[in-house]
Amino acid sequence: MQESQTHSFQKHALTEIFNRYYWLQIGLIALSIVVGIGCSAWIIKGSLLKTALEQEMEHYWSRVARDPDADLPDTKNLYGYRWNTRTPPQQFRNMHLNIGVNRIWVDGKERMTVYGEKNGQHVLLVFGESNVNKLVWLFGLAPLMFSLFILYSFLWWSNRRARRYFSPITRLANALEHIDWAHQKTQASPFQDIYTNGNMEAEYLKQALEKYHDVLSEFIQREREFTGDVSHELRTPLTILKGNVQLCQARYGQDKVFTRLNNTIDDMQLLVDTLLAIARNTTQHIASEQMLLSEIIDDLVDSLHAVSQSKGMQIYVQQDTSEQLRNLYPSMTKMVLSNILRNALNYSQGSEIQIIQQKHSLLIADNGIGINLPNDAKVQELKSTALGFEIKGHGIGLQLVEKLCKQLGWRVELFDREYYMSIHPELNLAANTGLVVVVYFY
Repeated sequence: MQESQTHSFQKHALTEIFNRYYWLQIGLIALSIVVGIGCSAWIIKGSLLKTALEQEMEHYWSRVARDPDADLPDTKNLYGYRWNTRTPPQQFRNMHLNIGVNRIWVDGKERMTVYGEKNGQHVLLVFGESNVNKLVWLFGLAPLMFSLFILYSFLWWSNRRARRYFSPITRLANALEHIDWAHQKTQASPFQDIYTNGNMEAEYLKQALEKYHDVLSEFIQREREFTGDVSHELRTPLTILKGNVQLCQARYGQDKVFTRLNNTIDDMQLLVDTLLAIARNTTQHIASEQMLLSEIIDDLVDSLHAVSQSKGMQIYVQQDTSEQLRNLYPSMTKMVLSNILRNALNYSQGSEIQIIQQKHSLLIADNGIGINLPNDAKVQELKSTALGFEIKGHGIGLQLVEKLCKQLGWRVELFDREYYMSIHPELNLAANTGLVVVVYFY
């Protein structure tokens, strides 16, 4: 568990942000070092050396003024050539020299030189640039590398201190995010192995989270025990009812009323199991079946026949002729569609309901008074928080329909009927007032 928390901590957003800024600082510092060395070399070569060579030339001409036979400079970094107009050195005979500081090819290398001419005497001073490059890198780079080492050491130390401060908080947040509530009864507190390293704020936060975890775990346990008791209490009368109906069928024969009662009890048992599975968040254990959606629709229409007759409404079904088997959860599918149909029967105040089955969707349209969608919209996704109003309907209600559709991976949208018919004229439905509910299957 501790290893998984550490692995998750390394991927935590706060840690990634911290590491990003840390390496950004290092990159900027390295860039500043390179720019600094480049600027230093440019200043030394482009300005200081040029000025120094010009001054060396002026100094040499002043020596020649005092002593016409003055020797040329001959040091490790500076040497020169002198000739008269008639006898230039062989390597300079075909070369055009400009007065002042220039870079020319001398002695097999391109070197920095200064050229001057007075009274028929030509002087070319050559600077030993390679030696100065060594001095630039030695006295320029070495101090910068030393300062970089000191600065990186401080950044490393500050990073360690910051990690020590943030690490417990990020690990606490990550542990809270990854609590397995389905098996929390058999597991210890996810916060007990997180060490706060003397961080008082993190220690207080850890204690508060442990108390919150204990309270919430007890609440979840009580809720599970309650749903288990409810499940038992609901199944008992349904079992008794089913047994009595079967006795009546055995005694009085297969009457249509008994058959309907028996089917209704089966639906109720399936409904109880599904609702309890949703309450316990164990819907993955509900069995799915390969079946036709039209079979569920026909059963619903048949079971709602008495209601539609009492309301004076007709239900018309248009099936998909190319329908194929689907992987469906019968109980959950029945609950969603039954709730939508019963709401249309009870509250639309129309004369008919049309069910149109399509390849990837199911359309349920009524010709009643419709509803006012939020902000005068013509279409709205079925979300209780987004609609801004409550629909008082039969059965499990709007919020549970929304939750069931989320579990099934479906999407439900509400349309103003006139608007929907204007964008789908191929359906051949009258553009009356009313509501169109479209269930999209994925």
